[in-house]
Amino acid sequence: MTALPPQAFARLDESPDELFYQSPRLVTHIDDAAIAAVTQIYRELLPPSGAILDLMSSWVSHLPPEVAWA
Repeated sequence: MTALPPQAFARLDESPDELFYQSPRLVTHIDDAAIAAVTQIYRELLPPSGAILDLMSSWVSHLPPEVAWA
């Protein structure tokens, strides 16, 4: 296995993270088709009325809106 070179982990902006997170950034990280695909997977795999802790989205949940979650 080949190790990644150190520059592979370099950031484009090396300023402190605190500066980056001072202002809210309401963005989506995947496109609409990907969101729809994730929502459909959740619809098929997660139990309706289940207790779900949604940590994998941003300010927009990918959980199906028509399902009543606990």
